[in-house]
Amino acid sequence: MSDLRGKKGGGRRRLLSPTIAGGIALIVYLALLLVTTWVAQERLSHATKARHALDARLHANALSYFYAERLGDLANLRRDQVVQSFFVNRDLGMSMKYGLNTSLVSVRDTLVERVGEKRVDSAPFFDRIALFDADGTILVDTAADPPATDHWAPLDAGLPTDVRLVVDAPRHPDAILVEAPVVMAGRGRGTLVAWINERAALAALVGLDPGSSGVARYRLLRSAAEVADIESAVGATIEVSGTPFYLVGLERAALDERLLTSRWFLFALVLLAVALLVGGWMLLGAQRQNLVLQTRMDVARLQRRKLSEHNERLREEIKKRQEYERRLIYQANYDSLTGLPNRTLAMDRLEQSLMITAREDHRVLVFYVDLDHFKRVNDSLGHAAGDEVLIQTAERVSTLVSAGDTLARLAADEFLVIYPDLRDPVDAAERAQALLGLFAAPFSIEGRELFLTATLGIAVSPRDGKNAEDLLKNADLAMKEAKDGGRARYSFYVPGLDTQIRQRLSMANLLRHAAERGELGLLYQPLIDLHSGRVVAAEALLRWTSEELGAVSPDLLVPVAEDAGLIQQIGGWVLERACAAAARWQSIATCRVAVNVSSLQLQAPELFSEHVDLALSRSGLSAGLLELEITEGVLLRDRPTIGTLLADLDRRGIRLSLDDFGTGYSALSYLRRFPFHVLKIDRTFIMGIPENQEDVELTRAIVAMAQALGLSVLAEGVERPEQRDFLVDQGCDLAQGYLFSRPIDADALGAMLLRQGEMTPS
Repeated sequence: MSDLRGKKGGGRRRLLSPTIAGGIALIVYLALLLVTTWVAQERLSHATKARHALDARLHANALSYFYAERLGDLANLRRDQVVQSFFVNRDLGMSMKYGLNTSLVSVRDTLVERVGEKRVDSAPFFDRIALFDADGTILVDTAADPPATDHWAPLDAGLPTDVRLVVDAPRHPDAILVEAPVVMAGRGRGTLVAWINERAALAALVGLDPGSSGVARYRLLRSAAEVADIESAVGATIEVSGTPFYLVGLERAALDERLLTSRWFLFALVLLAVALLVGGWMLLGAQRQNLVLQTRMDVARLQRRKLSEHNERLREEIKKRQEYERRLIYQANYDSLTGLPNRTLAMDRLEQSLMITAREDHRVLVFYVDLDHFKRVNDSLGHAAGDEVLIQTAERVSTLVSAGDTLARLAADEFLVIYPDLRDPVDAAERAQALLGLFAAPFSIEGRELFLTATLGIAVSPRDGKNAEDLLKNADLAMKEAKDGGRARYSFYVPGLDTQIRQRLSMANLLRHAAERGELGLLYQPLIDLHSGRVVAAEALLRWTSEELGAVSPDLLVPVAEDAGLIQQIGGWVLERACAAAARWQSIATCRVAVNVSSLQLQAPELFSEHVDLALSRSGLSAGLLELEITEGVLLRDRPTIGTLLADLDRRGIRLSLDDFGTGYSALSYLRRFPFHVLKIDRTFIMGIPENQEDVELTRAIVAMAQALGLSVLAEGVERPEQRDFLVDQGCDLAQGYLFSRPIDADALGAMLLRQGEMTPS
């Protein structure tokens, strides 16, 4: 029995040992399993929290980047050329009629484009963008139906310049706004305000459909104090950098219960494999989610890069369009050569100045500036030299123009100066004299010095005109009056100038048919040889006796003919009549005839040469008995064609006389380069002889110079014997004037020649 019991006890011990060992192994295995599961759970819980924190941080960074981009959009928009140009044009006085309304439409187009280009799917990032004026009123709004009472003023006192996000605005408490003050030259001009589509922005950045319920996984809070009201918040609140916002997650953790409970212990063996598989699957899922998150971040970076490239191309296109529009506006309002305002902009500024001064009881002073003999520069030196003269003229005159004044180019060589603040009429003459003084220094053109003068017409409001058109017209009339008075001077507008202009136009119409009606005639003033006292030539003088106007002054006749384009026709008529009369005189005595030539006649050398040939052939007069008097002004053009024409006339035996010597430039080069035979001393020098010592010395010098060059000297305007005696003493060859004879007709001159022949001793 004892052996059996011993065997049974040994068997039990043998059976118990494996069981105990197995139980111990099971317990150890279970303990290891539970520990492993607990460790896996803890790690999974930490991983889940880390993933939520990472997701929240990424979304917070994306929101920060999003709002930074919106701030950048408004910052770029307030610096946009279209917005800047609008305020500059308004400061310069541009009216809504002349371009300001177009500028405002361009601003709205730019704002509408900016709303349309910032989108996610079909939802725009901006609900609305508006431009408010400095007083808070709306200038431009992209909203289809903006509130009529909408008003905006900068939230900060002083002069705000920073672009910033605005929440809880007084008039818009539920909106997220971007405020961008527009500051120019240290002064606030207005404010750009944009309304951000909060739901579309948040949905786009979190990656959910704006219409789905999943967007509630996150919530954007406007202050940290609101976090306490969110019961389902998961993790810490994250501040959105660069904004006043906080981002909080609303999704609970997937695992929120512990494994080490009694029920888990009872089912540990059954669920061991499942737990291991679930744990492994969750670990793999976490890795997979991390991979998906990384992929999404890579895709987002790629999309941002592509969007940035697209935006850059779009900005380039917008920049080109704005540059094109800027050029169009510039070309419509400014002169391309000098950069000055053109007639359109000048008239607009003049109208604005008149409106302002009418309220403030000031006067507007207008100078109409015209360069004298500018056409000669173009004809002799070319248009490039003429352009350089205009540029230098603009630079000189601009020195007398301040910030509130206007200098504009109206036409080829015509400029307009507007002074909107004339208080004392005496200042007008002082400013005009200063402007004329700018032309005392020579122009440097292509390495040579060129002297030019200017003529000014002056009109003052409201006396000379209450609107821009009248004021400009009267200043132009005053300028023309100054030119008629001798150029290089200024003239104020006086009532009746327009009547004088109309009278000259009427006179020109009558002059067109004066020759046909027999109203034109020639008188002849004898030219006396001072050595013999005999008549050797006669100067032909044109006279016009109109049936309607009566006797017209010779000083007015030629300018009217030149302005009316009749000088070629009348000049040819004078040549024919003078040559015919001289041909008749030759049967009595040898006598030359001298004919004055207008500068406009020599501008068409072929036609003038044809007129000379026709007059000589029809009259039968010898070419040596025709003398052509040419003024110095003709030679200033320095045209090769003029030199060729004078040389051709000289070869044919026609005498050439340089008229009015001493009143112009009196350059000795004329006497050396051109084949003149006679030098005429102007009557202004003869009048002062012998009382005026300066005239005496100048006349003596002219006579000596002409004799040295082998030229005959003719003095005109001799009226007193002492003048004749002085000229004889100096060796002057010829003279004409009332001392010898007044102008007489052809028959009377023939009778004078006949009496002179009878008195000659046989």
